[in-house]
Amino acid sequence: MLVVSFLKWWYTRGFKDYFAKFVNLLKNAADFFSIRLLIRNFFSPFRQISAEKSSSLALGERLRAAGDYLLSCIIGAIIRFFILIIGIVIIFIQFIFGIIGAILWPLMPALLVYCFVLFARGVTF
Repeated sequence: MLVVSFLKWWYTRGFKDYFAKFVNLLKNAADFFSIRLLIRNFFSPFRQISAEKSSSLALGERLRAAGDYLLSCIIGAIIRFFILIIGIVIIFIQFIFGIIGAILWPLMPALLVYCFVLFARGVTF
């Protein structure tokens, strides 16, 4: 009876729970790396650093402020690009392992029985 209950859970609710946790893991990784926010603010200044903007500044001061702003935007884009790449790679790896787990999930009970049969026959690795 215990084996039947286990198999019933394994192939119904257990499989459903696995997929729910798998989707939740991917959502948490995307939230951790703030993928949407990074894309939306890709060219924003790094750490919101911006030079003083005023119409009363001399032309040289305005040009330097514009250069500082441009440099800060470039640095921000470079840093966000690398964070995006790392985040996408990690999410992709989690996705691949999750799919492999979903493929192996239905095979696990049969694999356990197979291992017990091998053990009973005296097979060693």
